[in-house]
Amino acid sequence: MKYFKKITALTALVAAINACDTDAMFHEELYKKVFCLVGSSDNVYTAVHSFENPVSDGFISIYCGGTNPVDEDITVELEYDDSIIGKYNYRYYDLDSARYAQQLPAEKYELPILTATMKAGQTDPYVTIPLKIYTENISPDSIYFIPLKIKHISGNYEINPDMASVLYRPVVENRYAQTSVSTTYQSRGEKDGKEMVATKPMYPLSATTVRVTVGSETGLTDNTADLTKITKFAVILTVNPDNTVSIAPYGTIEVEALGEPQENRYEVTDFKRFHLYYRYRTLKTPATESTPAVYDAWVTVSETLKRQN
Repeated sequence: MKYFKKITALTALVAAINACDTDAMFHEELYKKVFCLVGSSDNVYTAVHSFENPVSDGFISIYCGGTNPVDEDITVELEYDDSIIGKYNYRYYDLDSARYAQQLPAEKYELPILTATMKAGQTDPYVTIPLKIYTENISPDSIYFIPLKIKHISGNYEINPDMASVLYRPVVENRYAQTSVSTTYQSRGEKDGKEMVATKPMYPLSATTVRVTVGSETGLTDNTADLTKITKFAVILTVNPDNTVSIAPYGTIEVEALGEPQENRYEVTDFKRFHLYYRYRTLKTPATESTPAVYDAWVTVSETLKRQN
């Protein structure tokens, strides 16, 4: 019985020691302060910017882990790093260079400062660096990034090596389409008098314009475009102040609106819809110095495009 009591007491002591070690481990882990840049699992931070705001505000977020606030002012300095985009392209697209992401042109954004300070005692574990995106003419067919990484941090704090960089990705939208996910419209109508059903992606180009393909032509998946089909089959829809819709060529196609003005219109009831009545013809042979361009026969389309997402 005495032996049994000794064994029981020893077991309890070992358990208590282990519990103390576990408590100490969690205490150390919970209170450990590690800085990082906020992004998704692949270090991409996607931010939606509306074409309706020619100058659209955004921010880079810096996070500090740990249970308690920092006990001194901590300044984090960032820097640009083009190599992050190269690593992203190699990981996702390998040798398919036509799909490579690229750095957002300098004239399309403003990032006046690259530092932020987390104040001692602040309860919010985030600090942000503001930026501005100039949305005009940002293409819906390209992936653009602003590549940043932590250059320096004051104080004796750690940086999470897996989250020390971020690819800030601005994606554009208007009230008719977006590029954060592919916007699709269900098309129903007639093409040269025959029933036509298709699902077509639509892409925002400005606050009031979108791009879509004619008839039942598609050739577009997400934000990766078959440029040949875009050039041949895409048109621009412009929603006017009275919700009538103007139709214009995007590439080499020729297109003409038909019927009364209200036969080409945009409406919002239970769904968002474009009602379109037009004819188009596609380029068969480009013009040369001595011969005019040759087009295929005119095709007449009457369709209603109903937004799916």
